[in-house]
Amino acid sequence: MQSFKNALFAGAGLALAFAAQPVLAQDAGDETSVTEVVVTAQKREERLQDVPIAVSVASGEQLERQNIANVDQLKLIVPSFEATSFGISIRGVGTATFSTSIEPTVSTVLDGVVLGRPEMALGSFYDLERVEILRGPQGMLFGKNASSGVVSIVTKNPVLGDFGFAGNFNLGEGGYNKSDATVNVPLGEDVALRVGGFVNKLDGVLSNKFDGRSFNGNDEWGARAKLLWRPTDAIDVLITADYAKQDQTVTWSPYKTLLGTRAALMLANCGVKASPDNTNVCIDGPQFKDRENYGFSAQVNWDIGGGYTLTSITAGRRDFDFSSGDSDSLPINILNTNLSNQDIRQVSQELRIASPTGERLEYVAGVYYFKMTTDQTTVQTGTFNLPFVPPVLNQTIRNHVVTESRALFGQATYNATEQLRFIVGGRFTRDNISLDFDQFGANPPPFVIGPNVKLSDAVEESNFSWRLGVQYDITPVTMAYATISRGYKGPGFNQTGVTNPLQSQRVDPEYPTSYEIGLKTVLPGGKAILNLAIFDTKFEDYQAQTLDYSLAPAPPAFRTINGGDLKSRGFEVDVTAAPIEGLVLTAAATWLDAKYGTFGYISCYPGQPTVPPANAGPGKCVDFGGGLKGYNPSGQSLAGAAEWKVALSGKYQRPITENFEGFVQADYSWRSDVNASAAGDPGTKIDAYGILSGAVGVETADGRWRFSVWGKNLTDERFPSALFGTVFGADGEYSQILTGDAFRRYGVALNVRY
Repeated sequence: MQSFKNALFAGAGLALAFAAQPVLAQDAGDETSVTEVVVTAQKREERLQDVPIAVSVASGEQLERQNIANVDQLKLIVPSFEATSFGISIRGVGTATFSTSIEPTVSTVLDGVVLGRPEMALGSFYDLERVEILRGPQGMLFGKNASSGVVSIVTKNPVLGDFGFAGNFNLGEGGYNKSDATVNVPLGEDVALRVGGFVNKLDGVLSNKFDGRSFNGNDEWGARAKLLWRPTDAIDVLITADYAKQDQTVTWSPYKTLLGTRAALMLANCGVKASPDNTNVCIDGPQFKDRENYGFSAQVNWDIGGGYTLTSITAGRRDFDFSSGDSDSLPINILNTNLSNQDIRQVSQELRIASPTGERLEYVAGVYYFKMTTDQTTVQTGTFNLPFVPPVLNQTIRNHVVTESRALFGQATYNATEQLRFIVGGRFTRDNISLDFDQFGANPPPFVIGPNVKLSDAVEESNFSWRLGVQYDITPVTMAYATISRGYKGPGFNQTGVTNPLQSQRVDPEYPTSYEIGLKTVLPGGKAILNLAIFDTKFEDYQAQTLDYSLAPAPPAFRTINGGDLKSRGFEVDVTAAPIEGLVLTAAATWLDAKYGTFGYISCYPGQPTVPPANAGPGKCVDFGGGLKGYNPSGQSLAGAAEWKVALSGKYQRPITENFEGFVQADYSWRSDVNASAAGDPGTKIDAYGILSGAVGVETADGRWRFSVWGKNLTDERFPSALFGTVFGADGEYSQILTGDAFRRYGVALNVRY
């Protein structure tokens, strides 16, 4: 570990020879491509180097070249970003909960529309303009939540008066097929239509020895249509409709078993040997996840004169999620069925005005309305391998949640001098959330999993969040900034199962306060940029999901609570260079110190050594008696947050004939070890690993055709997306989730542009 740190600092010059943060325009070797990247991180188009926010930008073409297929895979190119099977995080902090009333800590925005649930954006990337990842609290301008950051996905708009076609056909081992095609059609001088579709398929990477099924693959397809109408030079009307359908089979595989245990014997009889490299499972229950989502939006941009722009975005979305999982991961019916049927409907309306640029006072202000209705039914059934029970023990949970949010927001920049600017922003939010909850079993007690509970509750919360900052141009190409942000994430309810009907199921809001200083500069010669950010963030009343193991023989129960405080601090470095014609190099690194602050007791891991209450303290599992145990994580490292992450990539392209150019590309992503358990279970430590990928190919000089041979995870690094104690296993037995990214894969790609 220390040797890597020393190498990182000693080799600062070497960082210019690789690439990780794709913030370049795509004219490789053009020095202006380094500095002229445009983003909308402050709700208006600005150069990345002028924005006083830590932003990572990936262009659509760069994502195609690096074979980045969806939001989850952004972790391979943006060190501050992380994605697992349970959620996404920025700077180590995210929300992982099954409660549908709990907002995500990282907000996902699609073409200006805030998505109420992160799963609405888990579809494949295609026909993209760019993806912007804004780090730190961003709730002033980007709708609700966003207490840890924003992932803003921007797709390409229609082009007036121009017929065009783009196709990307990507085939690889294991049934991999990520292909898309888009056509741009002018419909007169003032109207254009852009229509695209995609498929994304991958065979399962896990084999079920019980019946031959395969798991952890993907079968997805979808389409998008965008209509642009420009009735006058002052008005643009953009109407968008999209649809996507995804069928997945996600399960976990045995990582470790103990000699002579039930799991070890049954798996051995089925031909499964637990290990970190194991790709076999043995289950008899249903295992699937079917998702369908679609949406509509209408955006109007109106130049009302004097440089002022009025923008209206009206949107509606719907998401269906139907899934089931065999929780016991064994060929017996302990808890074979965890059936979830979810229907999410959301509408939103944003109206904002942007002042002209270049004035003494520049501002963006507006109003926002959001409403989301969620209906979810969860059914659990199983025998728990107990004798003398009815055919199944069971539990059904029905949730009806309505979330309504209204807000006034604004952010202004005062240009005190040509070099000095002051920033002030604020957002007043009023949230109303209601819950109708019904938990019941079809069989009489004691043959139900949990108590019968029926409740209705509602909560209302008002909040003022704010941002203050100063920005100074040290030189014409060097800018420094400092900001203080107070964020907000609204309240919700615990809906994952009620074990104590007398407890309140309310979850209070979460409040982050973040301090950040940054430097953005163009290095001498104008062919490289260097961006730095140092941050220190504290999350108060952090909304956390815990797992209660004290309910035996019933299964462990998830519960969403306000756990306490989190602290996340560190620094980020991004370097991008085009030192010679045809060569594009970038490097990015993040050092993160993320810890639990003053935090309440959470579940100890199974088998964890205990101490009596008299010896309680941080890092201790306390036995309170009567089977009640609790772990105090205060001051301990945050689960799943790597101390170091680095992403490197480089591309070199040069003419090989008058009409053709050849290129070679290499990408590398590395992260230090982490512990996936908040209680510090040594069995859930994920060792450090690196992912190496690359491509070699040829393209026409005019850029219309490109053919390449690519490889992903060339060293076949087997890494878990999640690692945890096996739910129904003995103490010291573990399971992991392996995705397609954890396997070496080769393929070919053909890209066409007309």
